[in-house]
Amino acid sequence: MKAIVTDLIAEQASFDTFCARLTDAQWEAPASNTEWTIKEELLHIAAFDAAARAMLSGGWNVVNEFADKYFGHDEIYRVTAFQHLTGAEVLDGWRVLRTQMDAAFLEKNPKDRVPWAPGLPMAARSLASARLMELWAHSVDVYDAFGLETPVTDRIQAVLFLGWQARPNAYRINGLEMPDTPLYVEVTLPSGATWAKGDPGAENWIKGSARDWALCVVRRRRPEDLPALEVHGAEAERYAQVVQAFAGEASQAASGLQGEPLELPG
Repeated sequence: MKAIVTDLIAEQASFDTFCARLTDAQWEAPASNTEWTIKEELLHIAAFDAAARAMLSGGWNVVNEFADKYFGHDEIYRVTAFQHLTGAEVLDGWRVLRTQMDAAFLEKNPKDRVPWAPGLPMAARSLASARLMELWAHSVDVYDAFGLETPVTDRIQAVLFLGWQARPNAYRINGLEMPDTPLYVEVTLPSGATWAKGDPGAENWIKGSARDWALCVVRRRRPEDLPALEVHGAEAERYAQVVQAFAGEASQAASGLQGEPLELPG
């Protein structure tokens, strides 16, 4: 458990360092890939970190019950409570909430079951990986708004893992049958190490950089937007089009920054 929580803390610190430089106007500017502002991106992360802490602590059976009671959302899933806070105040609040959540994770064994979606409890380690994945996904929206590449380290393995584990659900939410076709994914991590899943002898395969594939996994890029990403075979192409690491309805893949980038924070 310590390893994934250490990665989660490092990812939080990295994004915090960037956010701490934002001006009041930048917090209220539109993020990319969404109809949310940059403040609303972080507000979403903070709210569900609070929800994760609550689920880890017990007393709740479904995360939506906590969400509905404490922060709510509108038709495009923006958090409706706490909109009156400034970006700097949201950042301060997130620091407290994430610290509480991280501490709660460290009290768990990796395989402890934690309630989340109805009838679908998660292993504590998987939930920590999901919090890292969601943080990284929303940070892409923010970095894209400034025309910057999102920082990527070997911590991205948590995102890649969830993309692979969620493959059956990705097919289901898109109204597709999960095929028996062997599939192989092999990508290169920033360190130069290889991350791979599936059958190395499969005729359907996906290869490239961990960054490119992770962007597809969190629906922030389409595979056709990433010319260095190699997708071979009809089933690999289908998987690359529907891959989705996060829960919920099928999400349309984005294409990054549209229009002029925001001015870089000071």
